Amino acid sequence: MSDDGYNTIALSALLTILLRSLPIMLLSRLRMNSTAQEWLGFIPAAIMAAIITAELIHKPVLTPSGISVSVVAAGVAAVSGIVSRSLFVTVMAGVVAFLVLQRWLGMAG
Repeated sequence: MSDDGYNTIALSALLTILLRSLPIMLLSRLRMNSTAQEWLGFIPAAIMAAIITAELIHKPVLTPSGISVSVVAAGVAAVSGIVSRSLFVTVMAGVVAFLVLQRWLGMAG
């Protein structure tokens, strides 16, 4: 690889580090009221819900009969998450449900 390639990678790494660390360093000095802190606590869950919803809507895995394997597996994962309160159990239940349903409904591949 040429020197230009290494310089580009180094510059990209530096820019990425700056873009991710500067806001944390600057905002860590601010004191927010309790309402703002409570509101910010909902952002990770809202982002995760948006990502999952977008995946289920825009890339559904449908059986020939029209059943959405993705939605059924997401339901299994949601129920297992509510019952177990464990991220590991939730992810494993969703993945296993998706794979089993795919195989059971003859959609292997």
